[in-house]
Order: sequence, then structure tokens, then C-alpha cells
Amino acid sequence: MLAMLLAVLALTGCQTVPPSGLTPEQIAVLKREGFTPSDEGWAFDLSGKVLFGSDLDGLNGQSQAIVERIGKALLSVGIVRVRVDGHADASGKAAYNQQLSERRAQSVAKALINVGMQPRNIETRGLGSSQPVADNRTSAGRTENRRVSIVVASN
Repeated sequence: MLAMLLAVLALTGCQTVPPSGLTPEQIAVLKREGFTPSDEGWAFDLSGKVLFGSDLDGLNGQSQAIVERIGKALLSVGIVRVRVDGHADASGKAAYNQQLSERRAQSVAKALINVGMQPRNIETRGLGSSQPVADNRTSAGRTENRRVSIVVASN
């Protein structure tokens, strides 16, 4: 009986992590929360991006709830490290948009910290208006570009 228990424990210790570096349970939660595979791991997709008003860096109530839900879901499956990328539309000066995008990333990081993520495990980046997802010549496009993406590395 003891030998069988030791064998089971030994085999459990030999389980391999999937090639992505994430467990099937973690991947299932990422998919459920709206993350999609990207070149850098798993990114919170366009329909789930947290959008900001023009020249605003604070989360509104709905966006705060979304970020908190995501943070809790990630922590529930042991995903404790994320990157938060802030973005801005192309209105205004590039230097200002850079700072604004950094503040947006910090707002989301703060919400993640409030649900238990450790500050040392959250990397924030401000990308200014360098990575638009929509046309900055239209009001709707600029709205889509005022966002923050949450990225989970797959390694």
C-alpha cells in the first residue's frame, strides 16, 4: 500500500505542464474571461478591452468591475503575473498621450492589486498611440483606441 502511494506521488510530481506553460484549467479560465491567444501569450481581446473616455485615466464603475472580475478569476487558477498595456488615441501631443497611457495602465494595475495581485507581479507599460486597433480619424475609432490590454504570458 505504501509503495503504491509513493508511486502515485512520484507520478504526480512528473506531470508535465502543457507546452504553453499554462494548465488546461488556466487556459479555460482565460478563454471564459475573453482572453485570446496572441504573439505574447494571452491578451484580453478587443470586445473585452477596458475603454476610457477622452483624456481620462480613471476606471468607471463598469470597467472597475470587469477588471476586478478578471483579477479574481486569474488568481483563482494561480495566474499571478500579468502585464498591463495602456493605450491612447492619436489626439493631442505624443508625449502627453504616452503619459496618459501610462496612467491608464496604472489605474488597471491598482484595481488588480485591490483584488489581491502583488504589485511586483504586475508590469505596466504605456504605449501611447503607437498601437491603434481602429481608425483614429473617426470618433468611434478613437474611442476603441483609448483602452488598456491585460496580457498573460504563456511561459
